Amino acid sequence: MEQDKIFTTQELAKYLKLNEKTVIKMAQNGHLPGVKIGNQWRFHLRAIDNFLLRDMVAASQEELDSVISSDVDIFPLSRLTAHDLIKVDSKSLSSYDVLSALSKIAYESGLTSSQENLLQELKKREDYLSTAISKGIAIPHPRHPSLELFKETKLIILLSKEGVDFDAPDRKPVYIFFMPCSPNEHIHIRLLAKISKFLQFSKNIDTLMQAKTKDEIMQALMRFDREYMYIER
Repeated sequence: MEQDKIFTTQELAKYLKLNEKTVIKMAQNGHLPGVKIGNQWRFHLRAIDNFLLRDMVAASQEELDSVISSDVDIFPLSRLTAHDLIKVDSKSLSSYDVLSALSKIAYESGLTSSQENLLQELKKREDYLSTAISKGIAIPHPRHPSLELFKETKLIILLSKEGVDFDAPDRKPVYIFFMPCSPNEHIHIRLLAKISKFLQFSKNIDTLMQAKTKDEIMQALMRFDREYMYIER
């Protein structure tokens, strides 16, 4: 789907798999970027992509749950990652080094067939607009998630102990990088919402900031899944 597409309320509700009233409420509350023309809302897909990165972290729990919920469930965060998809790096990195490292992890784990193509798409996205969302966090991802880039849904996590200049809106270094790997836009949106919900709890950010091992990161994700995503239901 083209990033320049303009959605009506009904089309966006179908795209996000939300109730149309929920979309209108989120737009009225400023949690979805839209323009009201007369009594009709219109939504630019490119602006929705930016919203998912910047504003979704501030959305309410109810709104995030609405986005996450779907007839097609995706696994809890702890089941979308693994030790080979996590990198704890204390070296000094540049923004390009981070993107290269993420692409390498995806390739070596069999998530993508072309490390170079994925790197180019990640860099393209950063050139368009930084995926840093402040508080030391960034969520690098391609602008157009697809099966050509990712074979399955997974989550790659990279920690930089020294911090990276990633053109964050608060001008501070980024220490935590989440890369959602999604074969299509619908799953990508839901995975972003789950990551955003995880980041709404400061204790989760603090745990990752202080983590020295991959096990500590996995434990933080499993605790979140148990407490807030109701794995055992």
